Amino acid sequence: MSLPPRLSRLSSSSLPKTPPLQTLLKRGFTPTLKSINQLLLFLSHSRRFNAVIHLFSQLDSNKINPNSQTHSILICSLLKLHKFEEAEYLVSTKCPDFSKTRFLDSLIQGFGVIRNNPEKGLLLLKDCLRDSGTLPSSFTFCSLIHGFASQGNMDRAIEVLELMTGDNVRYTFDNFVCSSVIVGFCKIGKPEVAVRFFENCMNSGALKPNVVTYTALLSSFNLLGKFDEGCELVYSMKKEGLALDAILYSCWILGYFRNGCLMEALRKYREMVERGINPDTVSYTVLIDGFSKEGSVGKAVGFLKKMLKDGVMPNVITYTAIMLGFCKEGKFEKAFRLFKEVQDMGIEVDEFMYATLIDGACRKGDFDCVFRLLDEMEKKGIKPSIVTYNIVINGLCKVGRTSEADNVFKEVAGDIITYSTLLYGYTEEGNIKGIFKTKEKLEKSGLCMDVVACNILIKAFFMVGAFEDACALYQAMPEMDLNADSITYCTMIDGYCKVGRIEEALEVFDEYRVSLVSSVACYNCIINGLCKQGMVDMAIRVIIELGEKGFILDMGISMMLIRAAFAQMGAVGVMNFVYKLENFGSDTYNSLCDDAIRFLCKRGFVETATEVYFVMRRKGLILMKSSYNLVLEKLIYGGKTSLVGPFLNFFLKDYGLVEPIVGKILAQYLCLNNTDIALQFLKKMKEQVPTVSLPPSILKNIVKEGRLLDAYKLVLEASESFADMDVVDYSFLVHALCKEGYPNQALNLCSFAKNNGITPNIVTYNSVINGLCCQGCLVEALRLFDSLERIGLVPSTVTYATLIDNLCKQGLLLEAKNLFDGMIYKGCKPNIRVYNSFIDNYCKFGQMDEALKLLSDLEIKSVKPDEFTVSALIYGYCMKGDMEGALTFYSEFKMKNVSPDFLGFIHIVRGLCAKGRMEEARSILREMLQTKSVVELINNIDTKIESESIESFLVFLCDQGSIQEALVVLNEIASILFPSQKWFTVHQESQALNNGLKSEALSAVSTVSAGSNKISGLDGAAEYYDIGKEESQFRSFDFYYSLLSSLCSKGELHKANKVMNDMLSSLQGDM
Repeated sequence: MSLPPRLSRLSSSSLPKTPPLQTLLKRGFTPTLKSINQLLLFLSHSRRFNAVIHLFSQLDSNKINPNSQTHSILICSLLKLHKFEEAEYLVSTKCPDFSKTRFLDSLIQGFGVIRNNPEKGLLLLKDCLRDSGTLPSSFTFCSLIHGFASQGNMDRAIEVLELMTGDNVRYTFDNFVCSSVIVGFCKIGKPEVAVRFFENCMNSGALKPNVVTYTALLSSFNLLGKFDEGCELVYSMKKEGLALDAILYSCWILGYFRNGCLMEALRKYREMVERGINPDTVSYTVLIDGFSKEGSVGKAVGFLKKMLKDGVMPNVITYTAIMLGFCKEGKFEKAFRLFKEVQDMGIEVDEFMYATLIDGACRKGDFDCVFRLLDEMEKKGIKPSIVTYNIVINGLCKVGRTSEADNVFKEVAGDIITYSTLLYGYTEEGNIKGIFKTKEKLEKSGLCMDVVACNILIKAFFMVGAFEDACALYQAMPEMDLNADSITYCTMIDGYCKVGRIEEALEVFDEYRVSLVSSVACYNCIINGLCKQGMVDMAIRVIIELGEKGFILDMGISMMLIRAAFAQMGAVGVMNFVYKLENFGSDTYNSLCDDAIRFLCKRGFVETATEVYFVMRRKGLILMKSSYNLVLEKLIYGGKTSLVGPFLNFFLKDYGLVEPIVGKILAQYLCLNNTDIALQFLKKMKEQVPTVSLPPSILKNIVKEGRLLDAYKLVLEASESFADMDVVDYSFLVHALCKEGYPNQALNLCSFAKNNGITPNIVTYNSVINGLCCQGCLVEALRLFDSLERIGLVPSTVTYATLIDNLCKQGLLLEAKNLFDGMIYKGCKPNIRVYNSFIDNYCKFGQMDEALKLLSDLEIKSVKPDEFTVSALIYGYCMKGDMEGALTFYSEFKMKNVSPDFLGFIHIVRGLCAKGRMEEARSILREMLQTKSVVELINNIDTKIESESIESFLVFLCDQGSIQEALVVLNEIASILFPSQKWFTVHQESQALNNGLKSEALSAVSTVSAGSNKISGLDGAAEYYDIGKEESQFRSFDFYYSLLSSLCSKGELHKANKVMNDMLSSLQGDM
C-alpha cells in the first residue's frame, strides 16, 4: 500500500517505546489485522498519534493490507495532529462514503478554523455537497461563516450562509452565526449593514438574540454614533431578564466614552461592579483607554493601579493605552519611562506600542528619537508596517518637512493613506512640484483612491489653480465607485467661492442638496461665499433652508450674515435679516437676535438694537444678561435717557435685582445721574449681595460732565465698588482734580489709594505738583517734590519741568537754576520745555544775553529749538524795541524750518506796526497766514461760529493793507485762546492752543469779524478799549503803547491818562 507523500516522510521518525513490526515478527509474534487495529486504536486512545502513524507506515513493507477501520484510525490521528492535507488525501482515496461525513466535518473545520484558511474549507464544503451528496453538520457551516467574518471577507460569509439556509441544506442559524456576521460587517466598516442584517434576522422569526448577539449589535450602534439606540437596546435587555456580562458592559462603557460622557461611563462601571460582575482585562482596558483618549490620563493610571490591586493583569494593549494618554498630554518622558518599565516586566512589546511612542515623539517634534525607535524595532525583529511609517510621514508633514517624509516613503511600499498624507503636506506647504510628483506616483502605483485622497487632491488642484482638474476628479468619483462626502462638497464649494466662481459653487451646492449627505458645513461654505460676493438675499434664503432642515445654526455664520447685511444696507439691513428669520427655532433665533443686538450696539446703532429687542420680546424670548448690560451702557452713556427706564424694568423683570449684573448697571445709571442716590443704593445692595462692582470708566464719564467732586465722593464712599481701580484710574482722577483747582482733594485721593494697596506713581504726583503750582502753592509743591525720594519715587523730566516753569514765572530764576543743576546731577536729561521756561522768562525780564546763551547751549546739547523757543526770543527782542534783531532771528530760524507760533507772529507784527514799518508787518502777516499751525488754529475757531471765515477775512485785510485792523482781530483771537492769563505769560501754552477755547468769547470774535468795518486803525482800538476795558488785564505793553501814542497825538490827554493808570495797575500786579 502506498502512503501519501507527506505521510511517507513522517514514517522515518522512530518511536523508542513502540518496537518496529519486524522485531515483533522475529520474536515469533504473528499479528492479525484485527490485533493491529486494536493496537492502533489503543495508541489513538492513549493520544499517541505519532505512534499510530509510525506503526501504520510499517504495514505496507510487511505485506499487511489495512482495512477501512485502519484508515479511519489513521485519519483520526492525522486530524488530531492537524495534518489536514494527508487526512484529506486518505479521506478522498481510502475512506468509504458512509464514514466520510464525520471526517469531512473535521477537515472543513480544521482548514477553516485551525488553519484559518476558510477558502480551502469552502472548497471542500462545495465538493462535499456536489459530489458525494454528504451533508456536513451545521457547526461546520457556522465555523466557516465565523472564519470568513473574522477575516472581513463578508461576501464569502454570506455565500456560506446562503448555502446553509438554502433548499439543499435548510439548516437554521443561531446567535453564533448572527453575532459573527454582525462583527464581520463592523470590521469592514459597514455597521449599518450589520444592523440591517440583525433586523432581517429578527423579522424572519428564526432568531432569539442572546447577550452575545446583543453585544455585537451594541458595537454596531457605537460605530454608527447611535448612542441613544445603544442605550435603549441595553435597557430592553434588562427588561427581557438577560444577564449582562462584563463584555457587554465594556462595550456599553465604550459607547459612553465615544459620546464624550466620561462621568456616565464611570457610573456604568460602578453599576457593573455593584451587580457583582468582576471587570476583566478587557473591561479595565476599555476604561483606561477611554480616559486616556479624553485627556484624563490621571484617572487612567488610577484604574491601572486598581486593576493590579484586584489581581487582574494588564496586557500590552492596557499599557499602550496609558502611554497614548501620556503622549496626548505632552508627557512624552512619562510615556517613555512606562515603556521601559513594561520591558523590564518581561512583557513583549509589539509594533503598536512602538507606534504609540513614535507618535508621541512626532507630537513633540523629536525626530531623532523617532528614527532611534525605528532602529530599535528593527534590532528586536519587529518589522515596522506601513501604519508605523504613516505615523512618521504624518509627523514630518505636520511640521513642514514633507520632502523628508517623501524620502522615508521611498523606503516602503506606501498605501493610499501614505499618498494622502504626502499630498496634504505638500498642499499645506504650497509645494506645487511636490503635489504633481506625488500625484504621478499615485497614478503609477495602481492603488485605488479613496474619498480622503480625492478630497486632498481636489484641494491641491484648487490651490494650484487647476480648477478644471479639480472638477474632473470630482465628476470622476462615481466611476471610481466613490461617493462624495461632506468634505468633498465643502472643498469644491469653498474652492470655487475663493476664486469668485460663485455659479459653479452653487451648482455643486445643488448637487449636495439632492445627495444623501447631511452636513451643516456645506451650508456654511456657500453662505460664506455668497456673503463675500455681496449676495446677501440669496445667503439669507440658504440659511432659512438650513433652519427648515433642522440643522443647528453656526453662530459664526450668522454673524457673517449680520456683517454682510450691515455692509450692504447698514442697520436697516440687519433689521431686515432678523425679520426674515423669525420662523427659526426659539433657541437659535434667540442667539441670532442676541448677536444682532450686540453687533448694532458696538456699531453705535443702539436705537435699531432696541427694535430688535422688541421683536424678541414679542416672541417671548429673553435677552442675555451681558447683552442687556451692553444695550443699557450704550443708552446710558449715549444720553438716550428715555429708553433707559423701560430697559431697566425689563432687565429687572427678567433677572431680578439679586443678579449682580442687574445691580451693576442700575448702579451705573444712578451714579451718572445722582451721586447721593447712587451711594444709598449701593449701601442697600450690600444687604443682598457682597458687593456691586463698577467699572472705573464710569468715573471718566462723571468727570467729563464736570462733576469732579461727585467722582471723588464716589471713590471715597463706595471704594469697595471700585476695587478694580488701578494706578492709571487714580492718576486720571487726581489729574482732573488738580486741573480744576482741587489739589487738596487730589492729595487725599493719593493717600486713600495708598491705603487701598495702590501706590501712586510719579505721573500721579506730577499732576498734584502741577495742581499746587497752578493754585499758587509753590512752597507746598516743592515740599511734595522733596518727599518723593523718601517714598521711593524718582522725579521725572515732567516733574522738574513743572517746578522750573513755575519758579521762573514767579521770577525765582536763581532757585529755578539750582533745581535745573540738581536735575542734571540726578541724571535726568532736560527737554526743550525746561529750556523754554528759562528762555521765556529771561526774555520777559530783559535778560536777552542769558536767553541767547541758553540757546547756544541747546545746539551744543543737540536739543532742537521749537516754535515756542523762537517766539519767546522774538518777544524779547520786541520788548527791547530791537525789531532788526527780531527780524534777523526770525529769518535765521525760518531757514531752519522753525517758524514762530501764533503769539510769536503777533509780537513781531505788533512791534513792526509800532515802529511804523507797515509793509514789513504786512509781509510777516502774510507769512503768518500761510503757516499751517496758525491756519489750523484760526480754523478751529471758525468751526465754532457761523460768520464768514476769519482766515479769509484776515487775508482780505492783509491784501487791503489794513494791518492794524487785522491786528485787532488777532488780539481778540488771542484773548479767546488765553482768557485767564496775561499775554506775556502765556507762551508755554502755545503748543496746546487747540485745547483752551472758551465758549463765552466766541460771540466776541463773531462781532469783530462782522463789524470790523467800524473799526479803523488806532482810533478803532481806542474805541474798542472803551467798550472792552474789562478785558484790559489781557493787554500787553505794546498794546498800551500803541493806544497811548494814538490818544496823545489827538490831544485826548484825559483818556490817555486813564489808560496809563490801567496799564500801571496791570504791570504792578504782574511784577
